[in-house]
Amino acid sequence: MRKLVRACNFLAFALCFTANPAAAQFSDRPAPFPPADLELLDSTSAAHLESARRFLAERQWDEAVESIRRVIETDGEKLVEVTAGQNAIGFERFVPAAEYCQWRLAALAKEAPPALEHYRRLVDPLAEQWYRKGVAQRDQRLLERVVGQAYASRWGDDALLRLGDLALERGEPWLARAYWQRISAGLAPAPPIDAPLGYYPDTELPLADLRARLVLAALREGSLAQAEAQLDLLRTLNPEAKGTIAGQSGNYVDLLDRLLAEARTWPAPQTTDDWPTFAGNPRRNQVAAEGVDIAGRPLWSIPLPKIRAEREWIGSGRLRPADDGKALLSYHPVVVTDTVLMRYDTRQKSYVQALDLLTGRDLWSVDYRRGLRLADQPEDPDQPEEPDQPEEPPGDAPLETSDAHADLARHAGVARYTLTVSGGKAFVRMGSPVTAPGTTRRERWLAKDQGFLLGLDLATQGKRLEGFPIRPESKTWTFEGTPVSDGELLYVAMRRTDGARSQFYIAAFELPTTTVALDDSADDARPTGRLRWRTRICSSATLGGGDIDELSHLLLTLRGTSLFLNTNAGVVAAVSTEGQLRWLVRYPRATLSSGDPDRSDHQFFRDLTPCLAHNDLIIVAPADSERIFALRAASGELAWALPPGVAADAVHLLGVGHDTLVASGDWLYWIDADTGRLLFQFPQAGPGGAGQAAPSPRGFGRGVLAGSQIYFPTRESIFVFDQRPVKTEFGWQPQRRREIPLVPRGATGGNLVITGGVLLIATGDRLMAFGE
Repeated sequence: MRKLVRACNFLAFALCFTANPAAAQFSDRPAPFPPADLELLDSTSAAHLESARRFLAERQWDEAVESIRRVIETDGEKLVEVTAGQNAIGFERFVPAAEYCQWRLAALAKEAPPALEHYRRLVDPLAEQWYRKGVAQRDQRLLERVVGQAYASRWGDDALLRLGDLALERGEPWLARAYWQRISAGLAPAPPIDAPLGYYPDTELPLADLRARLVLAALREGSLAQAEAQLDLLRTLNPEAKGTIAGQSGNYVDLLDRLLAEARTWPAPQTTDDWPTFAGNPRRNQVAAEGVDIAGRPLWSIPLPKIRAEREWIGSGRLRPADDGKALLSYHPVVVTDTVLMRYDTRQKSYVQALDLLTGRDLWSVDYRRGLRLADQPEDPDQPEEPDQPEEPPGDAPLETSDAHADLARHAGVARYTLTVSGGKAFVRMGSPVTAPGTTRRERWLAKDQGFLLGLDLATQGKRLEGFPIRPESKTWTFEGTPVSDGELLYVAMRRTDGARSQFYIAAFELPTTTVALDDSADDARPTGRLRWRTRICSSATLGGGDIDELSHLLLTLRGTSLFLNTNAGVVAAVSTEGQLRWLVRYPRATLSSGDPDRSDHQFFRDLTPCLAHNDLIIVAPADSERIFALRAASGELAWALPPGVAADAVHLLGVGHDTLVASGDWLYWIDADTGRLLFQFPQAGPGGAGQAAPSPRGFGRGVLAGSQIYFPTRESIFVFDQRPVKTEFGWQPQRRREIPLVPRGATGGNLVITGGVLLIATGDRLMAFGE
């Protein structure tokens, strides 16, 4: 009977949306989403590369080199596919044509050594100048110029060596490893046959020195198993090699043996009590310093506006994984120096509110239309009242349902609320949550109706930063989710809508150094933050299909000098903090079918799954793919992928602890972070598998990793497990430490944050704080 009811629901739903191309995919023979469109190398440049092959065959070295260099000069930013062994499961990897051509020039060492000699005579003098100046001034940009523009020169391997040294000094061992491994194919994790493109062809640098550096990088990263494996390789291949490593001179094996033994006794890395952005840090992989054994009653509690998903067509008639359509778990607080920051909407007004972590006292609130309100200062009685003036932010009284979706008809996606704090400044996307307006909205949408970026100075109780708000330059542009910052620039994903397709970009804006008074009258006159660069990623068909409003909240991942974007639209991309596209991967897209009432399509609810950075991996869970997979951060090469449909309900990547990726949705999953092997799930799946029926207990909200444990929320309890399951004769078994009942505490599950001995729970209608 249940299957019949569900089938009828889906049939009625499909009939309601046959006018919408995206909704029309609910059919007996659904078509998968088409691949994203990329700016590929055009036919003229491809002809130049083909001419180069012909010239090489005819031993015309200078003509061959010139043909390759012409592509660099004319179409260097276009993309070239360099997929190696990934097509079998539908992954395609692309790099800029300029980088591909540098690889082709390096490959001449084997194909046509005289041609490479000709090329080096042309570029070596300039490459040497860049290299020597870069080393003398410790200028990373000059060294990267050698690698980017003269990789095949005699100075390419030296530049990679120095770049790796600088990266290790900056605390980026994963990036150091990537630089060093490019010096020789023999240093790759799995040395390829016939050394493919991407490796320096004829280095004279001692490989023993590089292998010793790789051991040190793994130790600095805390990857002791990897360090031990690298050391074993060094012991086998170069047992007598000597040099200086980690400030000590002698036999490499002896020195690193002692260092490895010491590393086993090193204390765990210090972690901050702050939780300044979604998932705790810009890498989206924070582990709270320690857990909390909460008391019986909350320290404090404040109401939050309910947000419903009644007209959201993807979830219509379905159980949303780890969520509640009648009161969405959309709130994700951040905490900095004992201050809780919340972002929410009430009656079409956008707020940022600051609360004291221990007491819940309202410190200050900002509404973008009215300005700054200090909780300890009276309102100005002379301030004129305006028709659209917002009421005060919520106190203890219950709140009505928010109007976040009030002006929307049927729409795809729901509103989510996140913030980022960097350098004492808070950044947030405010205003409309719509990122791809449907046909009706596009006809009447004005610039003032769009979402925008707001920057607040926490040191002055939320005064607006100079240059903010930053608004899209036209109604075809929208900001995606909350930005991230490295202190110098503000980085954010952007979307440009063109009919039924969306173009995705990563943009960088300059940060101001001063604050200004919040004065509405100055909004129109104040210039926005200056756009430093904007890099196009792809064009793609998305869930909204162009006819209905689409709400999305894409978040960037920032790690060192690299930005990573999961578009949820067929593509994952890596871009440097200077705006250069490093690589792009097209993954196999899923089919939004649901003609089968037993098929959940749960992955389409992954609206807050930014890339997760772990060691040298980028772990991705796209909304439009049936796979969770990991890519090499430096190259985009596929490291592993779960089988299609495994952990499809996992709408949260909680983090990596003890070499274990923890993901959750209705179930909780333990996945080996290095191999992608599914170790266990809680509760265990029944005979029909994880996609057939909701588990009991069922996940409810986003959990958190703290210390060595996982806090997994359900509606009635929080279950606490060890991060790494134990291997037994019966397979991997999770270690359950305790269950924290929520109902006796007057609470339910929700999105968790643990900081400073306090557990925050953001439910669909309240923010609650529990202490020890």
